[in-house]
Amino acid sequence: MARPHGRCASGPTRGATGPVRRAAGLLALTAVAVGAAGCGANTEAYAELQSAMTAHITHVDHRPVASVSCTPHVHDTVRGDTAHLRCVVAFKDGTSYTANAEIENQNSGGRHNMPDLYRWDSPPN
Repeated sequence: MARPHGRCASGPTRGATGPVRRAAGLLALTAVAVGAAGCGANTEAYAELQSAMTAHITHVDHRPVASVSCTPHVHDTVRGDTAHLRCVVAFKDGTSYTANAEIENQNSGGRHNMPDLYRWDSPPN
């Protein structure tokens, strides 16, 4: 679920409800987050995750996000490893939810220069 160090890309979301929603979230996030993630080589991994979540939930789930705050503050991911985080997503309508999230570094074995992948629980209906 994480991507290579210093690269910006996003991966699939993990829905909290059923395989159909998960599959739809996977496709949607891959399409949106890759184009929407605005990050640089020195951006902290958790901040990139927060940006990807904000863009995806706002533009794909059509739920305007006021803020996303994830812990722990993961600076970078280890090759082939996955970081597990908890993120509080606050919506502009005043509601919020807490999502389990992951940052997966895809660089392992013979693979390198691969982007991190992000996954998180989908917002409740």
